[in-house]
Amino acid sequence: MRLTRTVFRMVVRHNASGWDEFVKLAESLEPKGEPVHVFFKGDKDEKGDSWCPYCVRAAPVVEEALPLAPDNSHFITVVIDRPFWKDLNNPFRKDPRTHLVFLPTLLRWKSPQRLDGEQVSNKDLVEMLLSDED
Repeated sequence: MRLTRTVFRMVVRHNASGWDEFVKLAESLEPKGEPVHVFFKGDKDEKGDSWCPYCVRAAPVVEEALPLAPDNSHFITVVIDRPFWKDLNNPFRKDPRTHLVFLPTLLRWKSPQRLDGEQVSNKDLVEMLLSDED
């Protein structure tokens, strides 16, 4: 009898909370040369609800489309607390690598490909961004 083993490749998921944790993680993945997608969203309050209603709508759309991402790519979910986000000088807004204007934002790291705000709730746009291997 011959045994075979099937290896399923998949997206490697990561979570980061705040700017410093995100930057450290993103920079550690760069040398691997594999695609990195980043989903920025608002954190949850003490009741478990996000302060960002667009993030609530976008999260299941992104989750459903995630299997379309290239094999061995990386997906970082970054949660941002409301007081930090409200500071117009926070690094998520000011750093040219992210330059966030809206939450949620879904982007391909080190690429111009990005979806902002309500675009992240559009299934077709999310699937296109995640499945594009260029």
